[in-house]
Amino acid sequence: MRILWLLMVVTSVGACAQTPQELLRFAQDAYRNPTGYEIDGKGSVQPVGSSWQVGFPITIVAAPAPLETPNAPVSPGVRVGGPLAFTKTSEGSDEKPNDISIPFAVTGAWSRIAEKTTSVKEVGSERLPLNGEMVDCRVLEVEYRPLPDDTKPGPVKYSICSDKHLVLKKVMLYSMGRRSTDPEGLWAITFGTVAFHRPAPKWLLDLKDQPTLKVRNEWLGKQAPAFALADLNGQKIDSSTMRGKLVLLDFWSTSCAPCLREMPLIQSVAKDHTDNVTVWGVSLDQAERDKKWLAQHQQTFPTLADSDYVVSDLYKVHGIPAVVLIDRKGKIRNYWEGEVAPNDLEAALKRASRIR
Repeated sequence: MRILWLLMVVTSVGACAQTPQELLRFAQDAYRNPTGYEIDGKGSVQPVGSSWQVGFPITIVAAPAPLETPNAPVSPGVRVGGPLAFTKTSEGSDEKPNDISIPFAVTGAWSRIAEKTTSVKEVGSERLPLNGEMVDCRVLEVEYRPLPDDTKPGPVKYSICSDKHLVLKKVMLYSMGRRSTDPEGLWAITFGTVAFHRPAPKWLLDLKDQPTLKVRNEWLGKQAPAFALADLNGQKIDSSTMRGKLVLLDFWSTSCAPCLREMPLIQSVAKDHTDNVTVWGVSLDQAERDKKWLAQHQQTFPTLADSDYVVSDLYKVHGIPAVVLIDRKGKIRNYWEGEVAPNDLEAALKRASRIR
């Protein structure tokens, strides 16, 4: 009987243990918590072969679910930035990096980390600090499906707190630029504090409805990065087929109020300039979510699915809505972040149409 009891205990403990796939799904669900939360940490990147490491702060925040749907999953927002910290980690005569772009693929998509995986395996464990105490973490190595441009991303390591199912560390090798051919860097993000049942901070509320318009002058006159991306029906669209036409790209999301306010303007451009302007929305959401939203709101809007942030990273989109106007020669003529005025957009289209 004593042996039988021990076997039952061992079997029970083994049955309760989470598989790596289950742990990853639990972590994904933690970032959909409807009570609202704020998670603070820091990130760093070290270019391959460089003696410099660049640090930056990062915060993940989600507002509580609305009162009418208190159990609805939430979508987190990410705040990255502040003063960069440069640290010399080894001997070397290389210069300090001066062009740091922090990609969405590294800092975002926390509520989708268990999607599009091809392999999830446990590779170790470690103890990390959380709210002033050391906690046990399981280290998972996750591989994802190839990106829409057929680039296969490298594996990502997540150190997940066994208790709260939060990712306390993320490590991955990823491009330092926004193109797969650019030099790579080793990115690492760690989180040390978390608080649940938190109201949304003012910066997040301001960000959702911020109407401020910014012109990205550093892009004007540059060749538009080429890309291949699937539309909402899965058909791949290659930007090289658009050469010789005016192209308008509108980066948007269903969770972005300014994007939705601006959508009728972009739709009118698509309708009124069918002969000389190719218009594509570039959505940061999942394709099925966009199709459902467009159908519910009786909207027709040609849209490419950029949920993996491939094109957003290529164009270094800092905020949405973002509208990019590309001339017939493939050069960027206008690049706005924020809601562009109808008169400004029409004037820009007229100017670009005169360029042959």
